[in-house]
Amino acid sequence: MRLAFLLLLLANLVLLAWRQGAFGPVADAGREPQRLARQIAPEQIRVLSSDQVAALRGPAPAARGGNGTLACVELGDFDEAALARIQPRLAALALGDRLRARRVDAPGWFIVYLPPAATRVEAERLAQDLRSRGFRDLRVMGPATQMPNAIVLGSFRDQELAQRHQVDLTRRGLKGVQVTERASGSETTRFEIRGVDPALTQQLAEIQKEFPQSQLGACAN
Repeated sequence: MRLAFLLLLLANLVLLAWRQGAFGPVADAGREPQRLARQIAPEQIRVLSSDQVAALRGPAPAARGGNGTLACVELGDFDEAALARIQPRLAALALGDRLRARRVDAPGWFIVYLPPAATRVEAERLAQDLRSRGFRDLRVMGPATQMPNAIVLGSFRDQELAQRHQVDLTRRGLKGVQVTERASGSETTRFEIRGVDPALTQQLAEIQKEFPQSQLGACAN
């Protein structure tokens, strides 16, 4: 009986020493919170949407022939002022019927705003109150606009920047801030070039650098 007691006591001591790591690191059972503690900045983990994943992957590579020739690339977009500069540069490449220009809708804007007030007087009073509270970059939309008496708090080409501004204004105590997209109402020019060999690709890349707002990539279709 005494021997059994001593053996049981010894087994418990060995088990305790093992759990304390006396015989090396102990494999985690995988339970929380131990597993969570091993993560790197777990509070920064977020689930990406399919659009965000596609953006991280970047544009699909252009189809290439056996000699490295690209089937089609696009260069654009150019407003009227930039168009007058890009056309002579492309003409010098003597592309012939491999070059095609087409008109496309210019990118719109993402507007951060407060919904329209009932009257112009009320909208102006609210705008003045906001200025006194430190919200300086704002304007009241006129009667001939799409949102008369709305208070615009910012406009952005990039939707994510607009949403960040919305969150920041809300954090600063401004309630009811919304974001909407507005078409530009204008057109730009985009060029398609077909049968682009590596030498021409390099030439187009050099030209594109002269127009920082433009992009060079594979054709969408």
